[in-house]
Amino acid sequence: MAVTLVPLDPSHLSHVMTWVNDHEVLQYFANRQTDITEEEEARYIAGLVASRTDRVWSIFDGDAYVGQCSVNQIYWPARNGRLFVVVGKAHQGQGKGPEAVRELLRRAWEELELEKVWLIVRSDNRSAQAMYLKLGFDFEGVLRREYKVGERYFDMVRMAILRPS
Repeated sequence: MAVTLVPLDPSHLSHVMTWVNDHEVLQYFANRQTDITEEEEARYIAGLVASRTDRVWSIFDGDAYVGQCSVNQIYWPARNGRLFVVVGKAHQGQGKGPEAVRELLRRAWEELELEKVWLIVRSDNRSAQAMYLKLGFDFEGVLRREYKVGERYFDMVRMAILRPS
């Protein structure tokens, strides 16, 4: 069964809380290094749902919650936005991430009419880079010492894909 993207809704809070405080996930976030309460996450979700520059979906496989994906920081004048995807541990390695990204890109091109979707990924996350390359993304550059997690700095690789002609 293919994954389904459902627009993020405040009722998805309990699903989001299954990964949002997982330190294996948080190591890839520059701005979220401490645990988040349900109340904090509920406010964050409300902001995302109301945002004019973010489009966020929960990923489901049938009734099973898989994770989240989004196009954030949409810059409407140039019609580009930043991709984000996270797949919960129980669904990793099953192809759900690439499925979600393919559907997200379809929506980016057809519904949002974007020209470009970009992302940044840690330079040491080679498996994610390989996945994005298989999906058609190309490297755009390296952001040196861009993220600080704990006391360690990480280079971030910027990748992007253009709307098919």
